[in-house]
Amino acid sequence: MRIAISYPPIINSLGQKAMVSQNRNVQFFKEPTYLLPVTYAQAATWLKQDGHDVLWDDGNAQLKTYRQWLDDLVKWSPDMVILESTTPVMKFYWRTIDEIKSLLPNTIVAMTGYHSMRMPEETMQACAADLVIRSSNVDFVLHRLVDYISKNPSWRLTCPLEGLHIRMRDKEIRSTGNFRQVEPLDSSPLIDRNLVKWRDYGYENGNFLQTPGTYATSVIRDCMFGKCTFCRYNGPDLTFSLMSVQRSLDEYEDLINNHGVKEIFDDSGVWYRGKEAREFAQGIIDRGLHKKGCYFGINTRFEYLDEETIKLMGKANFRFVLLGYEAADDETLQRLNKGYQLQHVENCLKWLTKYGLHPHLTIMVGYYWQTQQQLDKTVSEVKRLMLSGLARTLQVTLCTPLDYTPYHQECIKEGVLLTSDYDDFDMSKLIVKTPIPHDQYYKAVREMYGIAFNPLFILRQFRFLLNGRKRDWQFLFTYSVRAIRRVRQHMFNLTRHEGVKTAEDLGAVS
Repeated sequence: MRIAISYPPIINSLGQKAMVSQNRNVQFFKEPTYLLPVTYAQAATWLKQDGHDVLWDDGNAQLKTYRQWLDDLVKWSPDMVILESTTPVMKFYWRTIDEIKSLLPNTIVAMTGYHSMRMPEETMQACAADLVIRSSNVDFVLHRLVDYISKNPSWRLTCPLEGLHIRMRDKEIRSTGNFRQVEPLDSSPLIDRNLVKWRDYGYENGNFLQTPGTYATSVIRDCMFGKCTFCRYNGPDLTFSLMSVQRSLDEYEDLINNHGVKEIFDDSGVWYRGKEAREFAQGIIDRGLHKKGCYFGINTRFEYLDEETIKLMGKANFRFVLLGYEAADDETLQRLNKGYQLQHVENCLKWLTKYGLHPHLTIMVGYYWQTQQQLDKTVSEVKRLMLSGLARTLQVTLCTPLDYTPYHQECIKEGVLLTSDYDDFDMSKLIVKTPIPHDQYYKAVREMYGIAFNPLFILRQFRFLLNGRKRDWQFLFTYSVRAIRRVRQHMFNLTRHEGVKTAEDLGAVS
């Protein structure tokens, strides 16, 4: 079969592109960030190994217009098109699916992604999609499904695979129940980097200090914690699967030695901890990969890595460590079910900094309960951590209820959502009622991103040069030039609704 795994370019009225791949919080950026969708890259690789003709069709990363993308897809005439989407662009995808089906009526169009996973009937009713794949393990499902379809013309009636919503010939929808929650990740192939044109994603990414960089095949899918109420990885239908350490090390060795990769980031919801984390770092050292000039990065949680593990990671040339900080008050952390205590934050950051790693904090503002006092505390603590050198970079976002997560459901229950229009969920403005005017949160975003231009912060970066580490020189003299344009972009995106004075948009709870 001819299978296209497709990402149509989506551009808003400001000329910004939607960053859809990897199914995280979709935002529109003028300065592009191209993210390799790892699970879908594994799916493409597996289908190719199964003998199918696979088109890796990322219109964003391949710099196509929508019309170019669609014309090329129609010309290639696939038997099946796989799309990945999420809340802010659902209406766009429904229109696009109908257009594909009008031009390619015999092509099977499958929708995937966390929104459709949780609302499959909605997508089936809103467009002409042939099926919805409800599993986050898209690679495993497609490996089984495409083989079945290729051998069974009556697959709509007979397909026994779990986790599908299938459109029948008479327009009825057939559900095959829940999907398999855990899959053996070692069975899914490591990504064929040439097939997915990995260099298209190797440069425009703020996570990379050195380029070309790439994303590793995730060692954890989805998240071993999986309890944060705002996160897509939370839900009764989700758990996690784990890849073996040695297999991941094999991939790192191949990426460095055979592809010339200069930075590798593992975007697992949360990376290894404990024994596996130490085994991985030691494996990097034992294979001599720490001497190849490549940096390594991960997502982790406060309290997941002890000093012994962090010391070993520093020796293994780990650099970028992303930590969800979210807020600096205990009430918010408890309501978000973050599962860590603020008293442990500083020790973790001290260890990371001590051993030469670059901690990156992710913060959110605009929770529907967040008071001025709580907001001020978060801003104050973020400033302290950044100006003291305990954290090197940060990312601030507006807390947007996502994809029928527990936080989204809670907002609906509490009656605090200001809109039900999916187009408004693009993280460019607050869409919940709050105790204080929305402008206060936009001001906080501006203030935290403004730390990058604070003379004390810049002076601290010069002081890091005394450590004699190459990465600190790169951070100050190379990365900072690229980072400034992204900081300005984020400030614009997240504060452009500042000053709106209608009662609804202010969202203040009376």
